[in-house]
Amino acid sequence: MDASQKRPTAGVRYAIERASEDETGVVVYRGFAHVPDADLPLVVRVEHDSASGTEGRSNVVAKLDESVAIADVSAIEKAAAALVKAAARAARDAGRPLPRRIVRWRGP
Repeated sequence: MDASQKRPTAGVRYAIERASEDETGVVVYRGFAHVPDADLPLVVRVEHDSASGTEGRSNVVAKLDESVAIADVSAIEKAAAALVKAAARAARDAGRPLPRRIVRWRGP
């Protein structure tokens, strides 16, 4: 895939892969939020919350690289966290592990 296919003409294309998982079950996804004029480094952390009695719930936090200087940082992080949380919920409901790769487009 060449660079012209990675970036959308509008909206944001999220492309992340599972990078690591530790012994406590924390999963880290790394990838990019592709916007029309930039590729923004993105890290999403998924923590399974079984300690508070809410079995099956996940805490998902997305962070763009600190060097990113665009106006919609919080909106992009919020959308990334929501799509990973939805993928985690779908995997849990189907009895499968978290997906290895997540690629989604969200329009403007």
